[in-house]
Amino acid sequence: MAGLSGVGVLDAAPDPVEGSDCGQINMNGLDMLLGYNLGTAYAALSFDLDPALRLIELTPKQTSILWLVEVNPGITQSQLARMFRMRRATIHQMIASLTRKDLLRLESIESDRRAQGLFITDAGLQKLAEARACVFSMENAFSNVLTDAEFRMALQILQKLQGAMRGG
Repeated sequence: MAGLSGVGVLDAAPDPVEGSDCGQINMNGLDMLLGYNLGTAYAALSFDLDPALRLIELTPKQTSILWLVEVNPGITQSQLARMFRMRRATIHQMIASLTRKDLLRLESIESDRRAQGLFITDAGLQKLAEARACVFSMENAFSNVLTDAEFRMALQILQKLQGAMRGG
């Protein structure tokens, strides 16, 4: 099992990292932490994606919600909150924004009239198509530094980590 204990990762004298505008920075093992590297990689991807989506008045999470509602009509806010590991109140705010923009609609679920399912509107489908173009463009630029095998391996590793963090 990989990890930091016993491997000597943090014991080794780290090499300074050459920064484009901050000179040499001694990372002191920070660059050997998975969380740091995941966060930094996400920040690099988000740097261009967030402003591109903002131009079409969406966030990455709202885009994900539209994406999932399209293929899971009737999904509930609670299901999305569990999947994203977010508080239901936070998801509710995002859904409220998307319904105000007429991108989603809430409808009672036939099997449980107390619950409301989410459904994408025609305007939502159009907005999702725009968002997907942004996402695919950024994903292609980001993943071009990897071979096909590396890309598949990276996805497998990230999915394995997600499964472990979800307890499955």
